[in-house]
Amino acid sequence: MKKSIIVYEAFARAYPGKTGKKFHSLEKDLERLKTLGVNAVWLMPIHPTGSVGRKGALGSPYAIKDYYEIDPILGTKEDFKNLVQRAHELNMRIIMDMVLNHTALDSVLFQEHPEWFLRDERGNFLRKVPEWSDVIDLDYTKPELREYMIRMMEYWVREFDVDGFRCDVAGLVPLDFWVQARKRLNAIKELIWISETHDPYMYKAFDVTYDYDGYYKFRDYLAGRCTLKDYVDFLKFQDRIYPVGYVKMRFLENHDQVRIAKLLPEEKLRHWVVFLFTVKGIPLIHNGQEYGLKEEVDLFNHYELPIADLQAENQIYSLHKKMGFYRSKMDLFKEGEMIFLSNSTPNSVITYLWRFGNKFALCVLNPELHEGEVEVEVDFAGIFENVSIHAKDIVSNDLVRLSVKNSKTRLVAGREPMVLSFVLY
Repeated sequence: MKKSIIVYEAFARAYPGKTGKKFHSLEKDLERLKTLGVNAVWLMPIHPTGSVGRKGALGSPYAIKDYYEIDPILGTKEDFKNLVQRAHELNMRIIMDMVLNHTALDSVLFQEHPEWFLRDERGNFLRKVPEWSDVIDLDYTKPELREYMIRMMEYWVREFDVDGFRCDVAGLVPLDFWVQARKRLNAIKELIWISETHDPYMYKAFDVTYDYDGYYKFRDYLAGRCTLKDYVDFLKFQDRIYPVGYVKMRFLENHDQVRIAKLLPEEKLRHWVVFLFTVKGIPLIHNGQEYGLKEEVDLFNHYELPIADLQAENQIYSLHKKMGFYRSKMDLFKEGEMIFLSNSTPNSVITYLWRFGNKFALCVLNPELHEGEVEVEVDFAGIFENVSIHAKDIVSNDLVRLSVKNSKTRLVAGREPMVLSFVLY
């Protein structure tokens, strides 16, 4: 299950519509998301936000006032149940954001149990990240706090049938708590557990971790601090430091990071969109990314995503839609094995191969827009020593013939990404 999901990050408060009707707007959008191949919607926090120390007019969604309530801007609990039910009708999962390291300064939990919060030796309340001035941190040495949090998560599973949790700054909460919580919650139903960390040890409790280590290297490459080969070599290195079968959530952007369309021209971005959907791991699409939005989401004030103005499909949207379709339909990308292949221009071109049984996909991405031939070493268990391949490029729909001799083939790396799908009998 975990390898087959395509995640869409949705900030319900930013959806078009009147106050109290945001869930309705998001529910209407589910069918569109389905056409993108999305089968899991991660909802950023849906709870009321604190007033004390509030950032902006509405406050950060991560400064939670009450874990058992829903922000009235979004709608009612009945609206949320309807949203989850509609998602399930579409064979989609709803993943809730769990923010368990801290609460708002005026949270219900702080008012009722101030003894559950971290203090220094002088009795002053603490936060691990000083700039998070609108929150205070919880103290997980308190068994009563742990029980409260687990029962709270059970409430959302039992009463609303949510399908998993994306756990905010999970590394700031003790790992043994997550292990304890998962054991209790999975007794109700099998859930998806996503950790907003990139630490290998987090797989003891989580199915999926963020690819932040890979993303930081990606940004180094974009900024010219390392080469494309350095970035790919780092992704290979991940296979050595993470457990066998590890699953990373890959992303080009999220609500904490700059819009990818602000960093790359569209012609280069197309290659990275294809990479997102064809590299090992699970893809994350951030609200509006599929349209190539450059405008940042305002997390603290009144803001609406310009979705209503973007109903016409542009080229970036069409590419997300096409690649999302293939990613969701082809067992190759969900169950297969992926290896990076060496090529003659590693600082310009990325090459890798997927295999599932006798089905294959050769991915050739050219984010530096290199012109000319590229030699690729197709060395995969001796299968391709000398063979003629007839493939379909699922990006362009063109038919392509490749001749492999001594486990090497030559092809033209065009300005468009290529994903060559073929079967060997």
